Amino acid sequence: LPVLITGETGSGKEPTVRRMHQVSARAEKPLVYVNCAALPESLAESELFGHAIGAFTDAKGVRLGKFQLADGASLFLDEIGELPLSIQPKLLRVLQSGEVQRVGSDEAIRVNVRLFAATNRDLHAEVEAGRFRADLLHRLDVCRVHVPPLREHSTDIPLIVGHICEGISRRLGCGPIRLESSTHDALEAYQWPGNVRELKNVISRAVLRAKTQSPEGKTVALELRHLGEEFRNMGGVPSAKTKPSKIQYPRSQEPFSVANTGSLRDSVDAFQTHCVEQALASNNWIWSHAAESLGMHRANFHRLATRLGFKKPTPGPG
Repeated sequence: LPVLITGETGSGKEPTVRRMHQVSARAEKPLVYVNCAALPESLAESELFGHAIGAFTDAKGVRLGKFQLADGASLFLDEIGELPLSIQPKLLRVLQSGEVQRVGSDEAIRVNVRLFAATNRDLHAEVEAGRFRADLLHRLDVCRVHVPPLREHSTDIPLIVGHICEGISRRLGCGPIRLESSTHDALEAYQWPGNVRELKNVISRAVLRAKTQSPEGKTVALELRHLGEEFRNMGGVPSAKTKPSKIQYPRSQEPFSVANTGSLRDSVDAFQTHCVEQALASNNWIWSHAAESLGMHRANFHRLATRLGFKKPTPGPG
């Protein structure tokens, strides 16, 4: 079945596709990649479906299109929302019939292709604007996977940063890379409009700056000042490493137990819900005070509480 992957620029749609391909039944076959945004309209049909000898002036031989190259394997159409409108009916025909027709040829060639398509656009809005075919969207949108922006899972930032730093350390041949607690807090508090791609660039630049101040082979310490201008005014972010104030639980509340709460994810959510509820109750439902009592930045606390279903009280009139 076709899979449509949606998400903001830099959120990780391509790694998501590659991971899905790796765990599929076609993992041993290639994943053929096409960037639809880089396809000139004049060459898009030939690139996707191939051409026959003499199809146009420079067609000196038969060219296999990406669909034929991906026969029995998987095809990844990145930035599908950028595909020229004139090519969309031909793509629709391939999805409907499983057949491609080379430019300049009447022969229909059957192909067996697993299709992944990714976009950072709202394709329903593109259909309303007349830039994308509704019937093609219905054919593509069989299985949808949404990749969330980094700001919606900021608690994953330490893991992602650790992975990035391991790669940088190997490439640069430097010592271990360690982040100060204030650096961690600033990274988690930032909104990341460029998502994981921006995070990788910020960390790469910071390591280069910090490496010049570290002896060869020694630990590279990333401090807040190494991150860049956009982080300069974030020095007041409370550190998650500091010991949080003790929460005064209501006496009527029994200690929290994770017994019989289901999966690990369910247990974590239940424990977080318990902690957030008690922090809010102990601080008269003042969210900023509750965040401080848990040793969290207010923005991170707000995101966590909202995800868990808590709603911030709306101030009454007057």
